[in-house]
Amino acid sequence: MFDVLRLRAAQVADVLRTDGWIFLCKQVAYLNRSAIVVEKEFAEVVDRSAPLQAAGLRVVELERNSVASGAVRFALASRRLKARHLLEHGYIGFGLVRGDLVVGDMWCCFSETESDPKRVHADLRRFGFTEWDKSSVYTFDIFVVPAERKSGVAAAFQNAAMLNLRAKGFRKGYGFYWADNLLAHWCTRVMNKWNRIKIVKISRFLVLTFAFPSRERPEVPKAA
Repeated sequence: MFDVLRLRAAQVADVLRTDGWIFLCKQVAYLNRSAIVVEKEFAEVVDRSAPLQAAGLRVVELERNSVASGAVRFALASRRLKARHLLEHGYIGFGLVRGDLVVGDMWCCFSETESDPKRVHADLRRFGFTEWDKSSVYTFDIFVVPAERKSGVAAAFQNAAMLNLRAKGFRKGYGFYWADNLLAHWCTRVMNKWNRIKIVKISRFLVLTFAFPSRERPEVPKAA
């Protein structure tokens, strides 16, 4: 519990420092915000690493021990605490790195044995998923520090993470982005060609979240 509270405090401090009070308020309280649920076949992904190479960046898989020990440095304290928390719970994380500093991260979860997507991530219940399989992965919370959000870096980061997931044996990815997040739309739909499955209306007040799925139902093919 203490670690979670510490993480939340660090997140609030970082958001206030980089984006201000108005942005923070919009993140913790909103009504009928549109979440665009998307999917991507990893067989379609081709290497587009040029923007990362031009910016002197590389993508690495984040490891639990190095993050927990502090051997890996993060540009934001809240992202280090979040990485530590997620890795301890078995999530896969990728870091966008310059030198020895993580300036971006992206997260994924999967299931090797469970058919119930509720056991994979809470978002999937909100989005109305009814089945899952071990060749699929749910991707979430891609983040790049503001100073690095230029020249297609975020899209190239997501692209590199997909290639890494394909190398691990995953065939398909799912995720979502907010319809009012133009950078996420450009990165996910325009540059990396994720396909829209449905739109879900989500309302939130502090820790309470309510979702209202459309009649469209995402179907995840079961592994053969």
